[in-house]
Amino acid sequence: MTEHIQDQDQPGETTLLLRRRFGYRLSRLATQWRREIDHDLRPFDLTDATWRPLYYLRILPTPVRQTDLARAMLVEAQSLVRLLDALEKKGLIERDVDPEDRRSKLVTLTPNGSVMSETVLGVADEVAARILDGVSDEALKGCQAVFDQVWSGLMNDRFACDDSGSAGE
Repeated sequence: MTEHIQDQDQPGETTLLLRRRFGYRLSRLATQWRREIDHDLRPFDLTDATWRPLYYLRILPTPVRQTDLARAMLVEAQSLVRLLDALEKKGLIERDVDPEDRRSKLVTLTPNGSVMSETVLGVADEVAARILDGVSDEALKGCQAVFDQVWSGLMNDRFACDDSGSAGE
């Protein structure tokens, strides 16, 4: 599949076409970025599904509630449970009952999990350095500003849908 969508190179692009292209390319970039990390983590017997929780557990304040981890990863809590079961069997994480809310589980990295999460973080940093080689800090800051605006729009839209009762429909 080509990286360019057909209407991308038309003269006088409309806002609709610019937004379409932005969403398309953003989605493709995110997918390919994760594939690069996934590829580099294969020697460590980690897949996209298993390295992502380790990554988030490394960067979030500990301990992490299981529901907060799912929210940070943008996955359903039920899907995360299966991944955490696998990581627990490998001895990379532990789950304990939250003393403040006995219905909640707290997830922490084991010593082996901490080592593996450092590996994941290092690989993710190496992939970022490789992919972003030649991109200036100024360009990255500008891109992050756009991402912040897009995220804000998503959150505003999400809450508007939640208020109207049409979320998830």
